Amino acid sequence: MLNIMATTGITLVVLAGIALCYGGTAIFISTVFQALLLNLAIYIGIYIMNHFEYRYPILETGLKLLYVIATVLFTGWIFDWYANLPVVVLALMTVGIFGVCMCLDTLSLRDEVKAINVLIEEKNKE
Repeated sequence: MLNIMATTGITLVVLAGIALCYGGTAIFISTVFQALLLNLAIYIGIYIMNHFEYRYPILETGLKLLYVIATVLFTGWIFDWYANLPVVVLALMTVGIFGVCMCLDTLSLRDEVKAINVLIEEKNKE
């Protein structure tokens, strides 16, 4: 749940920045809930994808990126985002947010590995 909320926040900040570039002055409350619903759908799909074993990590990341882009573009069609935002901009925004989230996941994983290593060292000292 924390990842969904964090990704929704990142999405809204990036969306606000892009809206400024296009002369936008407001983000409607419906957009906030649409972004939340989109991120919920993305994380459910990624949760399901994590149950499969992939031979190559790059393949796993590529499939997740394709799933995320497809989900975003489909959601954009459902909520008629293309009236205000070009498809290319939406796709690039998605890739950028996906990259940020991957970096945050990597940092979190690195901290977990450090904590595990400390526990192993403590156990070995006993």
